[in-house]
Amino acid sequence: MGYFAYLAQDAQGKETKGILEAKNKLEAETKVRQLGLYISWVRPEHRFREKWELMGISKLDLAIFSHQFSVMISSGIPLLRALKALAEETDNKRFRTIINKIRLDVENGVSLSSAFAKHPKVFSNFFVSLIKAGESAGVLPTALNRLANYFEKEEDLRKKVASSFAYPIIVSLFAGGVVSFLLIFIVPVFRSVYKTLRINLPGPTIALITLSNALIKFWWLILLLSGFIYYLFRISKKNEIFALALDKLKLRLPIFGQLNRKVALSRFVRTLSTLIGSGLTLNSSLGIVKEVVGNRFMGNTVELIQRDINQGRPISDSLKGQEFFPPIVSQMISVGEESGNLNVMLDKCADFLDEDIDALIKSLVVKLEPSLTFFLAVLVGFIALAIYLPMFDLIRQISK
Repeated sequence: MGYFAYLAQDAQGKETKGILEAKNKLEAETKVRQLGLYISWVRPEHRFREKWELMGISKLDLAIFSHQFSVMISSGIPLLRALKALAEETDNKRFRTIINKIRLDVENGVSLSSAFAKHPKVFSNFFVSLIKAGESAGVLPTALNRLANYFEKEEDLRKKVASSFAYPIIVSLFAGGVVSFLLIFIVPVFRSVYKTLRINLPGPTIALITLSNALIKFWWLILLLSGFIYYLFRISKKNEIFALALDKLKLRLPIFGQLNRKVALSRFVRTLSTLIGSGLTLNSSLGIVKEVVGNRFMGNTVELIQRDINQGRPISDSLKGQEFFPPIVSQMISVGEESGNLNVMLDKCADFLDEDIDALIKSLVVKLEPSLTFFLAVLVGFIALAIYLPMFDLIRQISK
């Protein structure tokens, strides 16, 4: 099987570009015609281009797609017509290509969940499982609506977490830029002056000049070494032991560890609620939650919980013995088990955790702003002091 790019027009003359999978060019042309399009050209496309097509499809795109799909199916619009309309309406050209492929598969007799499963980089096992449950129970619109709500909450959570990391990253980049500018352009000027005057330099000034010389002469080596370390880090993350240790460290960091724990807990609780509410069993739901939680150490914890449930223990009892699950979570889940409304209590617990994340992010920002500003002031102050210390000695000698 290969990949083929195409340019075609619909019945209204609107141009459509896309990429599809086919055995040969003839089969690719047949698939394009099955989409109701008039071909301008079809040509082979490289695999890396297919990966590029999958980029840029966010959870917000999935939320909008799920919500619109739910409304259309609930209104009685046939499945194929709904998929065609969704492909035409989406502004994301890459997502349009994927939806057209799904429509083509469904038209050829593939079930909707199986058609989604062919695109695992866009539609996760979680998404496919909910669609499959909705198909089996005849409640596809409800499953799609749950997916839409889930992805909206996930996108909100992602934005909150990104906002908490944005300030320290921006300040760090600014500090790095200022220090690099001073070391490359300002320090050499003073070094030349002091060399001409033959002034005895104090320790801080010597250290600063040495650092400046190293940065000017070996900048390429520093960049190469930084790139190598980054590459080595990326490769090491594929190692299970290293990745597990790194994810555990993320949960125990001094400042951001608490935030990482709450984010992982929120994903655990909300995903479990969505799956159980869609009709999946608790055991199968936990198997999917392990993939979605976004932390390998937390995923291993979910495995332990799943093992306890298989042995007949209630989930609330299993959570009590786990390291990163606070008592409030196990208590709310226990109430849900006793009342028979586990997914409702899980939803409430997720909302509670999200509110807690909001408060934590605001607290972090309040603490980080003055700390980073102070750090930047001390750093620039040290450089300025190291530059001007010999000047103070020179003035003192002249005055004598």
